[in-house]
Amino acid sequence: MKESNCILIAELGATNARIALTRDGTTLIELKEYLLTDFSTVDYLFEAYFEEIKQKATRGIIGVAAPVLGEEVRFTNNNIMFNQRTLKDKIFSKGLKVINDLELQAYALEDLGDEEVLRIGEIEEEKKGSKVLISPGSGLGLAGIVDKQIIFTEGGHLNIPPDSQDINEILKKFKQDRGRNPTFEDLMSGKGVNYIYKCFSNSKNSGYSNEEILVNKVDSDCFKTRKLMLYLLATYAKYIALIWGATSGVYFSGSIVNSLLQPEELESFRADFENSSTMQELLVTIPIFLIKDLNLGLRGGLVLALRD
Repeated sequence: MKESNCILIAELGATNARIALTRDGTTLIELKEYLLTDFSTVDYLFEAYFEEIKQKATRGIIGVAAPVLGEEVRFTNNNIMFNQRTLKDKIFSKGLKVINDLELQAYALEDLGDEEVLRIGEIEEEKKGSKVLISPGSGLGLAGIVDKQIIFTEGGHLNIPPDSQDINEILKKFKQDRGRNPTFEDLMSGKGVNYIYKCFSNSKNSGYSNEEILVNKVDSDCFKTRKLMLYLLATYAKYIALIWGATSGVYFSGSIVNSLLQPEELESFRADFENSSTMQELLVTIPIFLIKDLNLGLRGGLVLALRD
């Protein structure tokens, strides 16, 4: 197998891995996607990728669905773990950078064109203000961007306040089922879509995929689930925008928000985001963007590769 001068860029989520190479930091080649359950270690995953494309990269940029606090990396929503030093010594001998997957996505924000985002409302961003990136998926990712510095957070673990009848009933049921109050990540995620639908339908098995629940406009319980998810998303985004002072924008990424934020929902979503008896004057000045590109992590990897 020949060794190339390419940089490997990978985004390892809770269930899937997207891997590609770049030669120049501007374009991706050899893009592949894998199920993580097909591999016992990340070493085998990368070796399988190199075997498939018939070349090997010795430098890597990897985003992981886990906090990166030291050499040992343990994923949040699965049993995967690896040691950065061992992985570098074994495969990426010329350089390895491992960061949180949402942090990797956040680097892509500076590289997005106007046609790649949908502006929700007509508010213009303040160029020098901070930004936040929110991405519901297997969990709930949140990163802040302050003066181009990316700040990883675990903000998805904030508790949900009880402020409507639908929310109250689901919060009570969740506490009965799990013995604790739910966080935003518990409900604003793939597992949350399924849980909310089962609460509304009084069933143990939804019979629908998460995507089917969010796009189904015939089943009344799917419709209620969608409406509640949109309300939770607007509420969470409001809290986060106020905490960060995100006058340069709140950005959403991922397949869940792209399913939720349909054209007919945007006006009411914006109204829920701005609704506040004390902070509406600030909230109406904060722009909101939906990112259409579902390969945002790989795009962020390109930005880092170009810097290197």
